[in-house]
Amino acid sequence: MNKFYTMTVGGEEYNMRLTAGAILQIEKKLGKPLFKALETIQDNMVETVAAILWGAAQTMNHNFSYEKALQLFDDYVDDGHSLEDLMQEINQLFEASGFFKRGQA
Repeated sequence: MNKFYTMTVGGEEYNMRLTAGAILQIEKKLGKPLFKALETIQDNMVETVAAILWGAAQTMNHNFSYEKALQLFDDYVDDGHSLEDLMQEINQLFEASGFFKRGQA
């Protein structure tokens, strides 16, 4: 069983994983605990999602910058996906990283 999630955007695959180090980086970037940020995601959707993408992608994609995470967000929507679709991808990322049992995210 893979402990990472593969997100495909614009024909490119990005392997992502939420490790302890990635979560610390995300929390530092957001200035609050990750799950607190998720509870209030409607207040800061783009920053929260971009930070999660950035932190999770850094573990498996060399030199993945925050600016690249913002571009990934835009490209995902430009590919015809909705924000709801993106949140499903984030849920699957959490599941693949071991935060939830498979099928419970």
